[in-house]
Amino acid sequence: MLLTEYIEHHLDTTSPVFTDDDLVVEALALMEEDGLDCAPVLHEGNIRAMVTIHDLLPSQHSKKRLKELKLEHAESIGLHEHLFEIIARMGSFLCAVIPVSEEDGHYVGVVEKAVLLEQLNDIFHLGEGAVTLELDVPAYDLKLSEVIATFEKNDATVLSCGMYPAAPEGVGMVLTFRLQTHDLFRLVTNLEKYGYLIRYTSPFFREKDDTMREKALEVMRFMEM
Repeated sequence: MLLTEYIEHHLDTTSPVFTDDDLVVEALALMEEDGLDCAPVLHEGNIRAMVTIHDLLPSQHSKKRLKELKLEHAESIGLHEHLFEIIARMGSFLCAVIPVSEEDGHYVGVVEKAVLLEQLNDIFHLGEGAVTLELDVPAYDLKLSEVIATFEKNDATVLSCGMYPAAPEGVGMVLTFRLQTHDLFRLVTNLEKYGYLIRYTSPFFREKDDTMREKALEVMRFMEM
């Protein structure tokens, strides 16, 4: 999803923004009036920095301009970028809002970081209505299609998946799945029968049902013996 396709409903073009020629005292007054913790600072229409209340307070009684403060350079996200290309950079945006620019770097507004994270949650089905299951698999013989086929054979639908190296590095991979299934208990039991090594799974049921399910599992294991 290109950011421009998603952000049109969430882009805030009215949030206060300053130029580096603006006075500190004026910027501070506006930010305090609007209850803002941070705001973009522009130079010739492009993002230069994100200024915070803490940056301004030491100079609140001076006639300094924002360009005279030692503000760290800030980046923006582009309307031309894909949402997934931004994920790796999310940690560099320390404010609650992220500046947004056109492809030529011209500032167009801000978007709340929480809004982008919520969109990622929706894409990967990280909220309610899905369960998490992780498998330890050998890296040298990984066939993702076979794993997905096994889920489908057990009436589970893969909503999203990912992978990361198991520790110690080089030994194997961990496959992480977000699934939709009516019976996670049955799915996990069958996967264990097939020889899959389960690293983690969401709780099967509510806490009050755990004892009954554990007894059922013990009975099944006894019958297999």
